[in-house]
Amino acid sequence: MTKGMQGRFLLLYGSQTGQAKAIAEEIYENAPHHGLQPEIHCLSMTDKKFSLEKEACMVMVVSTTGDGEPPETATKFWRRLKKKTLPGDHLAHLNYAILGLGDSNYNNFCRNPKNFEQRFEELGAKQFYPSGFADDAVGLEVVVEPWIDGLWPVLRKQLGLSNNECTSNGVMEPSENKSITQSTGDDSDSGTDVDNPYGHRKSHQDVEKRTSPDVKIQTEAATRTISNDNRTKPTTLNNDTKNDKADANQTSTDSGTSPLTQDSLRTNQSEGETVVDSTQDPSLTCSVPPLSESGLTLPLLSPAYLEVQFHKDLVMSPDQLTLQGSASYPSAQSDVSMATIVSATKLTRDDAVKTALDLELDISDAPIDYQPGDAFSIICPNPSTEVDLLIQRLGLSEQADSVFSLQLIANTKKRRATIPDYIPKTCTVRHVLTHCCDIRTPMKKAVLRMLVEHTENAREKRRLQELCSKQGINDYGAFIREGCVSILDVLIAFPSCNPPLGRLLEHLPRLLPRPYSISSSPLVDPKRLHFVFNIIEFPHSHGRAMARQGVCTGWLNHKTQPIQQQVSTDVKGQDVEMNMAALSISEKSKVLIFARTNTHFRLPEDPSTPIIMIGPGTGVAPFIGFLEHREMQLNKVAENGDDTIKFAPSWLFFGCRHKERDFLYRHKLEHFVKTGVLSRLHVSFSRDATNGTIAPKYVQDNLRLHSTDVLDLLLEKKAILYVCGDAKNMARNVNETLLELIGKHTGKGAYDATLILAKLREEKRYREDIWT
Repeated sequence: MTKGMQGRFLLLYGSQTGQAKAIAEEIYENAPHHGLQPEIHCLSMTDKKFSLEKEACMVMVVSTTGDGEPPETATKFWRRLKKKTLPGDHLAHLNYAILGLGDSNYNNFCRNPKNFEQRFEELGAKQFYPSGFADDAVGLEVVVEPWIDGLWPVLRKQLGLSNNECTSNGVMEPSENKSITQSTGDDSDSGTDVDNPYGHRKSHQDVEKRTSPDVKIQTEAATRTISNDNRTKPTTLNNDTKNDKADANQTSTDSGTSPLTQDSLRTNQSEGETVVDSTQDPSLTCSVPPLSESGLTLPLLSPAYLEVQFHKDLVMSPDQLTLQGSASYPSAQSDVSMATIVSATKLTRDDAVKTALDLELDISDAPIDYQPGDAFSIICPNPSTEVDLLIQRLGLSEQADSVFSLQLIANTKKRRATIPDYIPKTCTVRHVLTHCCDIRTPMKKAVLRMLVEHTENAREKRRLQELCSKQGINDYGAFIREGCVSILDVLIAFPSCNPPLGRLLEHLPRLLPRPYSISSSPLVDPKRLHFVFNIIEFPHSHGRAMARQGVCTGWLNHKTQPIQQQVSTDVKGQDVEMNMAALSISEKSKVLIFARTNTHFRLPEDPSTPIIMIGPGTGVAPFIGFLEHREMQLNKVAENGDDTIKFAPSWLFFGCRHKERDFLYRHKLEHFVKTGVLSRLHVSFSRDATNGTIAPKYVQDNLRLHSTDVLDLLLEKKAILYVCGDAKNMARNVNETLLELIGKHTGKGAYDATLILAKLREEKRYREDIWT
């Protein structure tokens, strides 16, 4: 693209899981409708495809990963940007805007884009539009949508374009104080709002002049309030049907999915309609005023670009299909290899709220050289029952195992259209929906917008429009994002919606591997690896058509059902798993794994450094590996009679609901205390009766009880603090408790306490391995 082209700007993205890339591509697709011509590149292409030293205007969309670090695709760019030899006016010619993605459940919310912002300022670059910091904890769209809407007029002004000029399409650009209206992405169908339900058009100041035939103005009949006598029920598998009361505890027919029968699927498809009723509460399929009576502004309809071609003469076995097209996996530090599940131990009682499983893997054939605290990923499939239902719902049952290939549609209006690299060149419907695409992820608005165009029923069409509109942002959050509503859930709820396979493959994201913390030490056995997880349960609810388990945890639970054993103890107090000698090779399950990059969540190299470990629930996993490692080191020192190596104190704060139901690794931990490997073990049980006594309920309660010793270790003896587990509540509460305790201990205010804690993080003495 010519640098001097009118309306040209550089659009960069840095993405770990694909969200920043998708948002950048949305900006790229929308830009021509505002008379703008972006040149888009991944940050990894620095000095190959772009150079900031030659740019005058740049927009960046970048995410945060790890402990406030840049995504892998941005590390080289960041490393060059922060060179100390760069002068203070190095980027004085550059005007920039940043949209950052993060998660406020983590303490370093949007730390990476904020670092970019600070560094650009240090190098003399000028910010022409305020930075946006989108929060995945509440929904990225809450910040992303208005930020992009506000970007267009400011960007046009920055590039010297009038906000009253027309684009090459002849589309009238809105002035700065007007809303951006929906466009289909087709030159002949540009620009309309979905107006009020009665079809009255707004003036040209509110909407673009030309009406897209793809976005129908809803008639009164399509949106009127339905009387109590005649209204039909929303299309969900409601509590009145025999299949709806799915027992979350029943044995599943597949990995973590309660079965939904073919008959119930047909019944609900034929009977359901979306209700617009002011007497009801809103739901996935039910709309109420004021939204049901509001004009709607829809997102851009992405042009179709994938064409599915079936090859009736070709036959392929599953073994012939490549794993996600041999595309590389994010955060992979090793090649993908096969591991064997050799034991599965249930660590919780049957009456525990959650079921925790400890799995042992034989990694003899895997090129994994791990340390305690490291993590690895498991490549898992989607549940076959959900895949089968989705195939049936798409009307592809007869073609489920037929070979197809993907091609780009000739003359597609999609810019930079490419075939996803994680879909094999030749594939089957069953394979692509089982192994390549994530069919569980909550529907993005762009997917809902596409579904609108393939929905026949007027009421269903209107409801889908509402869910993807700006006006429906609250309903989208409540009934799609927070409800974890999948593509299958939506298609069951809206039976007149029948999207083609190609359109789904354009929008469904890649099925990503699931990461797990290792809970063992290679000093015990370098060819064996342990990890622990809770089986995630999603109950049936309005919007979710069936009860289900987590994609990977449900799959692992299903695979290991024949070998699962309850934890027990021998006379030494060690955990004892079942004797696997009786199992034949054919009975042992295989899983695909790879090592993940990690350098920060490890034991200190110097064993004389004290460690404080905080890990309630399954957050204790890496600390079991730490303690096993320390035990082996201590035994070796004792055997060699080496008095020069000193081991500092090690503390563990553990918590769970009930002492007798879900105290994970209880006997191992008690053994570590008895042998002196663990100096102090402080436990808390949040749901056990205290019989009138004051007992700690959470790990932060024990931190307060032992604050003097903890702060002495942390501030005076330079201990390393490790926190592992839930980010949303536990990690945040621990952080706040430490701020409180540091303030009291030092006599300083909240600001100074924050600085002390920040310094601990900077010195890598406050380390976290947390998740949401």
